[in-house]
Amino acid sequence: MSTAIIYSSGGDFIGALARIALSPLVSGPLLLAATYAPKETKEALSTIASRIPAALSTCSPGDLSTTKTILKVLVALGIIRVINKTLNNMAQNSWRLFRAGGWDWNKEIAVVTGGCSGIGLCVVERLVAMGVRVAVLDIQDLPKQFQNDNRIRFYHCDVTSADSVAQAAHKIRTELGHPSVLINNAGVTYPMPILRMPEKTLRTVFGVNCMSHWYTVQQFLPRMIQLDHGHVVTVASLASFVALPTGADYAATKAGALAFHEALAQEVKHHYKSPNILTTVVHPDFVATPLLKDIQGRLEKAGVKMLTPDVIADGIVAQLKERRGGQVIIPKRASIASGVRGWPHWLQELLRDVIGRASTMQ
Repeated sequence: MSTAIIYSSGGDFIGALARIALSPLVSGPLLLAATYAPKETKEALSTIASRIPAALSTCSPGDLSTTKTILKVLVALGIIRVINKTLNNMAQNSWRLFRAGGWDWNKEIAVVTGGCSGIGLCVVERLVAMGVRVAVLDIQDLPKQFQNDNRIRFYHCDVTSADSVAQAAHKIRTELGHPSVLINNAGVTYPMPILRMPEKTLRTVFGVNCMSHWYTVQQFLPRMIQLDHGHVVTVASLASFVALPTGADYAATKAGALAFHEALAQEVKHHYKSPNILTTVVHPDFVATPLLKDIQGRLEKAGVKMLTPDVIADGIVAQLKERRGGQVIIPKRASIASGVRGWPHWLQELLRDVIGRASTMQ
Protein backbone atom coordinates (compact mmCIF):
# COMPACT_ATOMS: atom_id res chain seq x y z
CA MET A 1 0.00 0.00 0.00
CA SER A 2 1.23 3.53 -0.76
CA THR A 3 -0.06 7.04 -0.36
CA ALA A 4 -0.40 7.23 -4.14
CA ILE A 5 -3.04 4.51 -3.90
CA ILE A 6 -4.74 6.08 -0.88
CA TYR A 7 -5.16 9.41 -2.68
CA SER A 8 -5.80 8.10 -6.19
CA SER A 9 -8.90 8.98 -8.19
CA GLY A 10 -9.55 5.24 -8.34
CA GLY A 11 -10.46 5.40 -4.67
CA ASP A 12 -13.17 7.95 -5.46
CA PHE A 13 -14.53 5.73 -8.24
CA ILE A 14 -14.65 2.65 -6.02
CA GLY A 15 -16.35 4.63 -3.28
CA ALA A 16 -18.99 5.97 -5.67
CA LEU A 17 -19.57 2.47 -7.06
CA ALA A 18 -20.01 1.08 -3.54
CA ARG A 19 -22.54 3.80 -2.66
CA ILE A 20 -24.57 2.94 -5.76
CA ALA A 21 -24.44 -0.80 -5.09
CA LEU A 22 -25.48 -0.31 -1.45
CA SER A 23 -28.38 1.98 -2.26
CA PRO A 24 -31.74 0.19 -1.71
CA LEU A 25 -33.15 2.53 -4.37
CA VAL A 26 -30.93 0.74 -6.87
CA SER A 27 -30.76 -2.85 -5.61
CA GLY A 28 -34.42 -2.94 -4.51
CA PRO A 29 -35.99 -2.35 -7.96
CA LEU A 30 -33.47 -4.73 -9.53
CA LEU A 31 -34.46 -7.45 -7.08
CA LEU A 32 -38.15 -6.84 -7.80
CA ALA A 33 -37.47 -7.06 -11.52
CA ALA A 34 -35.54 -10.33 -11.15
CA THR A 35 -38.36 -11.76 -9.01
CA TYR A 36 -41.48 -10.58 -10.82
CA ALA A 37 -40.21 -10.00 -14.36
CA PRO A 38 -37.66 -12.81 -14.86
CA LYS A 39 -38.07 -12.97 -18.61
CA GLU A 40 -37.32 -9.28 -19.17
CA THR A 41 -34.50 -9.44 -16.65
CA LYS A 42 -32.88 -12.40 -18.42
CA GLU A 43 -33.08 -10.56 -21.74
CA ALA A 44 -31.44 -7.48 -20.21
CA LEU A 45 -28.70 -9.59 -18.62
CA SER A 46 -28.11 -11.42 -21.90
CA THR A 47 -27.60 -8.08 -23.64
CA ILE A 48 -25.13 -7.00 -20.96
CA ALA A 49 -23.35 -10.37 -20.97
CA SER A 50 -22.86 -10.18 -24.74
CA ARG A 51 -20.78 -7.06 -24.22
CA ILE A 52 -18.60 -8.55 -21.45
CA PRO A 53 -15.62 -10.79 -22.26
CA ALA A 54 -16.32 -14.42 -21.36
CA ALA A 55 -13.39 -14.42 -18.94
CA LEU A 56 -15.13 -11.75 -16.83
CA SER A 57 -18.55 -13.40 -16.78
CA THR A 58 -19.28 -15.13 -13.46
CA CYS A 59 -22.78 -16.48 -14.02
CA SER A 60 -25.17 -17.49 -16.78
CA PRO A 61 -27.90 -14.96 -17.70
CA GLY A 62 -30.28 -17.90 -17.90
CA ASP A 63 -29.96 -18.59 -14.18
CA LEU A 64 -31.23 -15.78 -11.98
CA SER A 65 -30.77 -17.56 -8.64
CA THR A 66 -27.24 -16.22 -8.12
CA THR A 67 -28.28 -12.75 -9.27
CA LYS A 68 -31.22 -12.69 -6.85
CA THR A 69 -29.03 -13.89 -3.97
CA ILE A 70 -26.52 -11.10 -4.63
CA LEU A 71 -29.30 -8.53 -4.87
CA LYS A 72 -30.88 -9.72 -1.60
CA VAL A 73 -27.54 -9.29 0.15
CA LEU A 74 -27.13 -5.80 -1.34
CA VAL A 75 -30.67 -4.80 -0.32
CA ALA A 76 -30.07 -6.01 3.24
CA LEU A 77 -26.73 -4.22 3.48
CA GLY A 78 -28.27 -1.09 1.96
CA ILE A 79 -31.10 -1.04 4.50
CA ILE A 80 -28.61 -1.52 7.35
CA ARG A 81 -26.55 1.35 5.93
CA VAL A 82 -29.58 3.67 5.82
CA ILE A 83 -30.57 2.75 9.39
CA ASN A 84 -26.99 3.31 10.57
CA LYS A 85 -26.80 6.71 8.87
CA THR A 86 -30.15 7.75 10.36
CA LEU A 87 -29.08 6.69 13.86
CA ASN A 88 -25.78 8.55 13.44
CA ASN A 89 -27.61 11.76 12.51
CA MET A 90 -30.05 11.38 15.38
CA ALA A 91 -27.33 10.62 17.93
CA GLN A 92 -25.43 13.78 17.02
CA ASN A 93 -28.59 15.92 17.19
CA SER A 94 -30.03 15.11 20.63
CA TRP A 95 -31.78 12.07 19.12
CA ARG A 96 -33.85 14.35 16.92
CA LEU A 97 -34.95 12.85 13.61
CA PHE A 98 -35.65 16.11 11.80
CA ARG A 99 -33.56 19.21 11.20
CA ALA A 100 -33.48 21.96 13.81
CA GLY A 101 -36.00 24.72 13.14
CA GLY A 102 -35.92 28.47 13.71
CA TRP A 103 -33.10 29.33 11.31
CA ASP A 104 -33.35 32.47 9.13
CA TRP A 105 -30.02 33.17 7.48
CA ASN A 106 -30.78 36.85 6.88
CA LYS A 107 -31.14 37.27 10.64
CA GLU A 108 -28.20 35.14 11.75
CA ILE A 109 -24.83 36.48 12.88
CA ALA A 110 -21.69 34.35 12.53
CA VAL A 111 -18.26 34.63 14.10
CA VAL A 112 -15.37 33.17 12.10
CA THR A 113 -11.91 33.01 13.65
CA GLY A 114 -9.05 33.19 11.18
CA GLY A 115 -11.42 34.56 8.56
CA CYS A 116 -8.90 36.66 6.65
CA SER A 117 -7.20 33.84 4.75
CA GLY A 118 -7.38 30.20 3.76
CA ILE A 119 -10.40 28.17 4.77
CA GLY A 120 -11.79 30.97 6.93
CA LEU A 121 -11.83 33.46 4.07
CA CYS A 122 -13.71 31.01 1.85
CA VAL A 123 -16.23 30.32 4.64
CA VAL A 124 -16.86 34.06 5.08
CA GLU A 125 -17.53 34.46 1.35
CA ARG A 126 -20.12 31.69 1.41
CA LEU A 127 -21.83 32.91 4.56
CA VAL A 128 -22.21 36.40 3.15
CA ALA A 129 -23.66 34.95 -0.04
CA MET A 130 -26.30 33.27 2.16
CA GLY A 131 -27.23 36.62 3.70
CA VAL A 132 -25.49 36.00 7.03
CA ARG A 133 -23.75 38.90 8.78
CA VAL A 134 -20.21 37.89 9.70
CA ALA A 135 -17.76 39.03 12.38
CA VAL A 136 -14.20 38.13 11.41
CA LEU A 137 -11.65 37.63 14.18
CA ASP A 138 -8.04 37.63 13.04
CA ILE A 139 -4.62 39.18 13.62
CA GLN A 140 -4.21 39.67 9.86
CA ASP A 141 -5.72 42.65 8.07
CA LEU A 142 -9.09 42.22 6.42
CA PRO A 143 -8.73 41.35 2.69
CA LYS A 144 -9.58 44.13 0.26
CA GLN A 145 -12.53 42.21 -1.20
CA PHE A 146 -14.22 42.31 2.22
CA GLN A 147 -13.55 45.92 3.18
CA ASN A 148 -16.57 47.47 1.48
CA ASP A 149 -19.05 44.72 2.34
CA ASN A 150 -21.51 45.97 4.96
CA ARG A 151 -22.32 42.40 6.01
CA ILE A 152 -18.74 41.84 7.18
CA ARG A 153 -17.25 43.42 10.30
CA PHE A 154 -13.58 42.97 11.18
CA TYR A 155 -12.23 42.73 14.73
CA HIS A 156 -8.50 42.54 15.30
CA CYS A 157 -8.19 39.77 17.84
CA ASP A 158 -5.52 37.48 19.23
CA VAL A 159 -7.52 34.31 19.90
CA THR A 160 -4.76 33.00 22.20
CA SER A 161 -5.68 35.75 24.68
CA ALA A 162 -8.88 35.48 26.72
CA ASP A 163 -8.86 39.26 27.24
CA SER A 164 -8.52 39.96 23.52
CA VAL A 165 -11.39 37.60 22.72
CA ALA A 166 -13.53 39.16 25.45
CA GLN A 167 -12.93 42.67 24.10
CA ALA A 168 -13.78 41.61 20.55
CA ALA A 169 -16.89 39.77 21.75
CA HIS A 170 -18.12 42.86 23.60
CA LYS A 171 -17.75 44.96 20.44
CA ILE A 172 -19.55 42.33 18.36
CA ARG A 173 -22.50 42.19 20.74
CA THR A 174 -22.65 46.00 20.82
CA GLU A 175 -22.29 46.61 17.09
CA LEU A 176 -23.89 43.54 15.50
CA GLY A 177 -25.81 41.65 18.15
CA HIS A 178 -25.49 38.19 19.64
CA PRO A 179 -23.98 35.61 17.24
CA SER A 180 -25.84 32.36 16.61
CA VAL A 181 -23.02 30.70 14.65
CA LEU A 182 -19.46 30.28 15.92
CA ILE A 183 -16.85 28.77 13.61
CA ASN A 184 -13.59 28.09 15.42
CA ASN A 185 -11.43 27.88 12.32
CA ALA A 186 -8.15 29.60 13.22
CA GLY A 187 -5.22 27.23 13.11
CA VAL A 188 -1.42 27.23 12.91
CA THR A 189 1.33 24.66 12.71
CA TYR A 190 5.10 24.74 12.56
CA PRO A 191 6.26 21.33 11.27
CA MET A 192 9.40 20.29 13.13
CA PRO A 193 10.63 17.41 15.28
CA ILE A 194 9.59 17.40 18.93
CA LEU A 195 13.16 17.98 20.14
CA ARG A 196 13.45 21.19 18.11
CA MET A 197 10.12 22.77 19.11
CA PRO A 198 10.67 26.01 21.11
CA GLU A 199 8.40 26.62 24.08
CA LYS A 200 7.08 29.91 22.67
CA THR A 201 6.10 28.24 19.39
CA LEU A 202 4.45 25.35 21.22
CA ARG A 203 2.39 27.70 23.37
CA THR A 204 1.27 29.59 20.25
CA VAL A 205 0.11 26.40 18.53
CA PHE A 206 -1.82 25.21 21.59
CA GLY A 207 -3.26 28.68 22.11
CA VAL A 208 -4.58 29.06 18.58
CA ASN A 209 -5.58 25.47 17.81
CA CYS A 210 -7.02 24.43 21.14
CA MET A 211 -7.32 26.93 24.01
CA SER A 212 -9.00 29.54 21.82
CA HIS A 213 -12.05 27.28 21.62
CA TRP A 214 -12.63 27.76 25.33
CA TYR A 215 -12.29 31.55 25.06
CA THR A 216 -14.72 31.99 22.17
CA VAL A 217 -17.31 29.53 23.47
CA GLN A 218 -17.24 31.14 26.91
CA GLN A 219 -18.13 34.44 25.26
CA PHE A 220 -20.79 33.37 22.75
CA LEU A 221 -22.41 30.19 24.06
CA PRO A 222 -24.35 31.75 27.00
CA ARG A 223 -26.72 33.66 24.72
CA MET A 224 -27.18 30.58 22.53
CA ILE A 225 -28.20 28.70 25.67
CA GLN A 226 -30.70 31.39 26.63
CA LEU A 227 -32.34 31.13 23.21
CA ASP A 228 -31.72 27.38 22.75
CA HIS A 229 -30.51 28.30 19.29
CA GLY A 230 -27.03 28.19 17.77
CA HIS A 231 -24.36 26.20 16.00
CA VAL A 232 -20.73 25.79 17.13
CA VAL A 233 -18.36 24.45 14.47
CA THR A 234 -14.95 23.16 15.54
CA VAL A 235 -12.41 22.78 12.73
CA ALA A 236 -10.14 19.90 13.70
CA SER A 237 -8.23 17.67 11.27
CA LEU A 238 -7.60 14.08 10.25
CA ALA A 239 -4.54 14.58 12.43
CA SER A 240 -7.03 14.20 15.31
CA PHE A 241 -6.86 10.47 14.56
CA VAL A 242 -3.41 9.90 13.04
CA ALA A 243 -0.28 11.77 14.18
CA LEU A 244 2.62 12.31 11.79
CA PRO A 245 6.33 12.90 12.33
CA THR A 246 7.17 16.62 12.76
CA GLY A 247 3.47 17.20 13.48
CA ALA A 248 3.11 16.35 17.17
CA ASP A 249 2.07 19.92 17.99
CA TYR A 250 -0.67 19.97 15.37
CA ALA A 251 -1.97 16.45 16.04
CA ALA A 252 -2.06 16.97 19.80
CA THR A 253 -4.03 20.22 19.50
CA LYS A 254 -6.44 18.81 16.93
CA ALA A 255 -7.06 15.74 19.07
CA GLY A 256 -7.76 18.24 21.84
CA ALA A 257 -10.19 20.09 19.56
CA LEU A 258 -12.05 16.84 18.92
CA ALA A 259 -12.27 16.13 22.65
CA PHE A 260 -13.48 19.71 23.20
CA HIS A 261 -16.24 19.21 20.61
CA GLU A 262 -17.40 15.94 22.19
CA ALA A 263 -17.51 17.41 25.70
CA LEU A 264 -19.25 20.56 24.47
CA ALA A 265 -21.97 18.51 22.77
CA GLN A 266 -22.64 16.62 25.98
CA GLU A 267 -22.65 19.75 28.16
CA VAL A 268 -25.06 21.56 25.83
CA LYS A 269 -27.42 18.58 25.85
CA HIS A 270 -27.27 17.47 29.48
CA HIS A 271 -25.83 20.29 31.59
CA TYR A 272 -27.55 23.23 29.88
CA LYS A 273 -30.61 21.39 28.55
CA SER A 274 -30.35 23.09 25.15
CA PRO A 275 -31.02 20.34 22.59
CA ASN A 276 -31.43 22.80 19.71
CA ILE A 277 -27.86 24.07 19.91
CA LEU A 278 -25.94 22.22 17.22
CA THR A 279 -22.30 21.17 17.42
CA THR A 280 -20.17 20.06 14.49
CA VAL A 281 -16.55 18.97 14.20
CA VAL A 282 -14.82 19.09 10.81
CA HIS A 283 -11.81 16.92 9.93
CA PRO A 284 -10.12 18.03 6.69
CA ASP A 285 -7.32 16.08 5.09
CA PHE A 286 -4.21 17.90 3.84
CA VAL A 287 -5.20 21.37 2.58
CA ALA A 288 -3.09 23.56 0.30
CA THR A 289 -2.70 26.56 2.63
CA PRO A 290 0.37 28.51 3.82
CA LEU A 291 0.38 26.28 6.91
CA LEU A 292 1.75 23.36 4.87
CA LYS A 293 3.97 25.24 2.43
CA ASP A 294 7.14 23.72 3.90
CA ILE A 295 6.03 20.11 3.41
CA GLN A 296 3.50 20.39 0.58
CA GLY A 297 6.07 19.52 -2.06
CA ARG A 298 7.09 16.32 -0.27
CA LEU A 299 3.48 15.28 0.22
CA GLU A 300 2.56 15.84 -3.42
CA LYS A 301 5.67 13.98 -4.55
CA ALA A 302 4.51 11.04 -2.46
CA GLY A 303 1.14 11.05 -4.23
CA VAL A 304 -0.94 13.03 -1.72
CA LYS A 305 -3.70 15.00 -3.40
CA MET A 306 -3.95 18.36 -1.63
CA LEU A 307 -7.42 19.76 -1.04
CA THR A 308 -8.25 23.42 -1.65
CA PRO A 309 -9.70 25.76 1.01
CA ASP A 310 -12.83 26.06 -1.17
CA VAL A 311 -13.56 22.36 -0.78
CA ILE A 312 -13.37 22.56 3.01
CA ALA A 313 -15.47 25.73 3.11
CA ASP A 314 -18.12 24.05 0.97
CA GLY A 315 -18.29 21.19 3.46
CA ILE A 316 -18.58 23.49 6.47
CA VAL A 317 -21.28 25.68 4.97
CA ALA A 318 -23.20 22.67 3.63
CA GLN A 319 -23.33 21.35 7.21
CA LEU A 320 -24.68 24.70 8.44
CA LYS A 321 -27.37 24.65 5.76
CA GLU A 322 -28.33 21.12 6.81
CA ARG A 323 -29.23 22.51 10.24
CA ARG A 324 -27.73 19.43 11.83
CA GLY A 325 -24.73 18.82 14.03
CA GLY A 326 -22.27 16.04 13.33
CA GLN A 327 -18.81 14.92 12.34
CA VAL A 328 -17.71 15.94 8.85
CA ILE A 329 -14.67 14.26 7.29
CA ILE A 330 -13.34 15.77 4.06
CA PRO A 331 -12.96 14.01 1.72
CA LYS A 332 -15.46 11.29 2.64
CA ARG A 333 -13.13 8.53 1.44
CA ALA A 334 -10.84 9.42 4.35
CA SER A 335 -13.53 8.46 6.89
CA ILE A 336 -11.63 5.26 7.55
CA ALA A 337 -9.18 7.36 9.59
CA SER A 338 -11.78 7.91 12.31
CA GLY A 339 -11.68 4.20 13.14
CA VAL A 340 -7.92 3.77 13.15
CA ARG A 341 -7.72 3.74 16.95
CA GLY A 342 -9.85 0.61 16.99
CA TRP A 343 -7.53 -1.32 14.66
CA PRO A 344 -5.01 -3.89 15.92
CA HIS A 345 -1.83 -2.07 16.93
CA TRP A 346 0.25 -3.72 14.21
CA LEU A 347 -2.15 -2.47 11.55
CA GLN A 348 -2.21 1.02 13.05
CA GLU A 349 1.57 1.14 12.97
CA LEU A 350 1.71 -0.02 9.36
CA LEU A 351 -0.58 2.87 8.37
CA ARG A 352 1.46 5.37 10.37
CA ASP A 353 4.64 4.02 8.80
CA VAL A 354 3.28 4.50 5.27
CA ILE A 355 2.00 8.06 5.82
CA GLY A 356 4.88 9.04 8.10
CA ARG A 357 7.50 7.87 5.62
CA ALA A 358 5.81 9.89 2.87
CA SER A 359 5.66 13.04 4.99
CA THR A 360 9.41 12.93 5.71
CA MET A 361 10.65 12.01 2.23
CA GLN A 362 12.95 14.57 0.68
